[in-house]
Formats: sequence, C-alpha cells, structure tokens
Amino acid sequence: MSLLRRKPDLPPDHHEAWWAFLDCAEVIEGGRRVLLGTLPTGRVEPAPIGVGTEAVRRALADARDWMPRWHLDDLDADWQACAAGLDEAAAGLEEVDRVAASTGELEELLEAVQDVIEPLDRFADAERAFRRTWRLPRERTDRPEEPR
Repeated sequence: MSLLRRKPDLPPDHHEAWWAFLDCAEVIEGGRRVLLGTLPTGRVEPAPIGVGTEAVRRALADARDWMPRWHLDDLDADWQACAAGLDEAAAGLEEVDRVAASTGELEELLEAVQDVIEPLDRFADAERAFRRTWRLPRERTDRPEEPR
C-alpha cells in the first residue's frame, strides 16, 4: 500500500480557469521581462525605463481582464493575493518613472523596480497552489479569444 496519494485531476469545469490563469501569468512575465530589460547593464545602452513601465502597465491591464476568469473558491486566497499584487505593482510604477527621471543612481532605480516586480511573484505562488491541488491538463483543447 502506497502512502502517497495521487492528486485529483483538475475538474473539467476548472479548465477555463487554469488557462485564464496561465494567460495572466504569461502576460505578467512578459511585462516584467521588458521592464528588467530596460535596466542599464554593461556597455549596451538600454531602452528608456518608460518603455518598461509602459509594458508593465499594459500587462497589468491585460491581467486584470483575465483575473475574473480564474477566480476559484478553492484558490480564493491565492487569487486575492494576486489581485493585491497587481495593485501594488501598479502603485510602484509611478515611483520607478520618478526615480528614473530624477537620478542616475542605479541602486535607487533597482529598489523602485523591485517594488514593482516583487508583488507579481504571487502569480508563481498561485501556480504552485494549482499544481499542489490538482493534476493539470497538458494541452489546451479550446483557445478562447483574448479579452478586449
């Protein structure tokens, strides 16, 4: 007799929520990458920081559109944490723009960027909650259109 129990499959009525969650996480990660790519490194002149903050703003707006589609009672605390993370990240964007415009101090800019990036880590926590709770489908059989 095995002491390990197999996780249940994600219920079919939760599949859309899983795919909506992945859409949120993907768009958030894309915005993060653009913002981090605008930070000065080495000898290459990066894009202006405003390009990165605007990418994150668009990513946050897209994620907000998908959030209601993955709100499950089973993962409500994780959903609430992600929703709060979106708000915290959005609030930090003005500071990133202000710091970038007012100082050349990389350390100060990195701190402001971290205040935007860190709250978005909650999406990784939510993904772990999905994976801890259910066996997830590997392929998407229906691909709904993106929200407008």
